[in-house]
Amino acid sequence: MLDFVQNHIFISLLIINYVIAIGTAFFIILNNRNPITTVSYILSLIVLPFVGLLIYFFFGQEYRKDKMFKRRNVFNNKKVKEWEKKLLVGEQKLDQYEDRFLDNQVNIVKLLQNNQKKPLTFGNDVEILLNGEKKFESLFKDIEQAKDYIHLEYYIFNSDKVGLQLIDILCKKAQEGIHIRVIYDYVGSALSGKQEKRMQSAGIEIFPFMPVWFPNLTRKLNYRDHRKIVIIDGTLGYVGGINVSDDYVNPCKKGYWRDTHLRIKGNAIKSLQSHFLLNWNFV
Repeated sequence: MLDFVQNHIFISLLIINYVIAIGTAFFIILNNRNPITTVSYILSLIVLPFVGLLIYFFFGQEYRKDKMFKRRNVFNNKKVKEWEKKLLVGEQKLDQYEDRFLDNQVNIVKLLQNNQKKPLTFGNDVEILLNGEKKFESLFKDIEQAKDYIHLEYYIFNSDKVGLQLIDILCKKAQEGIHIRVIYDYVGSALSGKQEKRMQSAGIEIFPFMPVWFPNLTRKLNYRDHRKIVIIDGTLGYVGGINVSDDYVNPCKKGYWRDTHLRIKGNAIKSLQSHFLLNWNFV
């Protein structure tokens, strides 16, 4: 056996490579990653002996991020458990509400509270905004009326026309003494350093979510902040699918972009605020 290995060193190394590669492939599949990423790494392990393992070792491992997010989730779960005592409605009360106005929806409410810790809230006024034009028109007016603070969290925050409009209003409000906090995703956003410094100079607290060395090479689905939310004075909020970008204002480069956002007033803002503050602590 030893003689065979010495006389066929390359074949022996190749066998060892594929044994490790097969084990690594199983690990990648069980790790439940994005399908495109999974297939890409497995193909590189098969087609590129030795090199494929090096590629995965240097670019596929994310121990630091995994550890960081586990730590974040432990903290979040602890805080959520503290908050749920104040926000979640007890099952006894839910059963009372069932006859009054929940009808057959009480089981859905119980499911969301038990599994996702999403509380039922009352006294909410919800307005559906069917496109970016309506969303930004409404949002800019509400920001102009802010009296105390503004919290923003976006996956895409670009320094384009609509982005600059928002930055102009935020800087103006900050100079009026309004406390403003901004979270933007480092990979999803195209916010220029100049505009970021401008906001900081105006007194706005702004932080990127999970900055990386090479954002264009980073997987855009994993470990990113895909939220699009705004909270104003703790009484008014926005949440939905529309980012801060000209791509969401029609007509746009892509032709026509159809998306939905919500303008909410009422007790649901407490839940929205809690999620923002968890990420604020993280960044």
